[in-house]
Amino acid sequence: MKYSTKLLIANCIPILVFATIALTIGFMQFRSGLYDEKQGNLKSTALAALALYSSHGYGDYGRKADGNVWRGMNFNVSAATEIVDELKKQTNVDVTFFFWDTSEMTSIMNKEDIRTVETNAIDHIRNYTLAHGSQLWCRSIKINGRTCQAYVIPIRQDSNNSVVGALMTSQSTDGFNQIIERYILTTTITALVILFVAFLFIRWYVARFSQEFYDATNKSKHDLLTGLFNKRSFEDEVKAAIKNKKPNDVSVLLILDFDNFKHVNDNYGHQIGDEVLKAFGLILGRAFRTKDIIGRVGGDEFMVFMPDMSKEYLGRSEEISQEILHELAILKVGDAEHFSCSIGIGTDAGNYDFKKLYLLADKALYESKERGKACYVRFSSDEVHD
Repeated sequence: MKYSTKLLIANCIPILVFATIALTIGFMQFRSGLYDEKQGNLKSTALAALALYSSHGYGDYGRKADGNVWRGMNFNVSAATEIVDELKKQTNVDVTFFFWDTSEMTSIMNKEDIRTVETNAIDHIRNYTLAHGSQLWCRSIKINGRTCQAYVIPIRQDSNNSVVGALMTSQSTDGFNQIIERYILTTTITALVILFVAFLFIRWYVARFSQEFYDATNKSKHDLLTGLFNKRSFEDEVKAAIKNKKPNDVSVLLILDFDNFKHVNDNYGHQIGDEVLKAFGLILGRAFRTKDIIGRVGGDEFMVFMPDMSKEYLGRSEEISQEILHELAILKVGDAEHFSCSIGIGTDAGNYDFKKLYLLADKALYESKERGKACYVRFSSDEVHD
């Protein structure tokens, strides 16, 4: 898995976990908060309705033969439907008046706006409110086939404080749940959009950071002057290549050392010397294959490792060495010209490690200098023994 992918996953997972936990807690708190608010609204509406009913006329409630409920001697409470209509209009809450176990006045209307009195919430009202005079917060009651939330408050006689009826405020849970569903849907979509934007930002940031990290790592592996591998990274790359080589592969290591490079710096200046080294790096890049490992391992010393070589093509290392010597001979940088280098080539078809292969190529390099420089010498592990 790429470093950038790992970094992207490492940044996204905590955000996803946090967002999931936050949304879950938020939805739970929101739903709980809405139910608490609904209970308070229903209770406030019930108390307001009770105050309105109690404020008309004087004396006790009474039920007449015509089925109406009267307050004292002069006010027909059942007929005052405009009070119920006004409350419903202001609060969007249904208001129902019960006299014992009969629904006397209600704002529950059908689609034709006909006021109905049928309800099957009577058991709750009779058992808990009318019988015991206690208030009741019902979360699940049926009114005309609709599941509703309701708040029931007792109505008492002024004379003896006995419970003669109850006033219930209610609201369908269908509409209430739709509010929650819309909120959850809207919040979820918003959260997904925010997470998507955050993902795009994190992806951009990770890509930028990974590129900067790659550039920094790449710079640490390469020689700043020539762009070739530096000594440490060159050795690491070669050791990895030797470790993974096939049984029949031959390891080929070249050490290239500039001849009299101090003379170039002393006579033409270090700037020209640097240009010569860069030019030499370009020559090596053109001469070898793209999979060959090239490094600048010292001031004027270079090394090249050629992986995946067979015995039949070992002579290619000598051909390349001859080409390099020719390229150096015709190279001209400013007023400086006529360059040369000594090349030592070490080859091994066995199980040499980097250290042994280096010593083999180094012996070949020493021999090329002994022969007068500006030449190459190749030693094979079959020919040279420790």
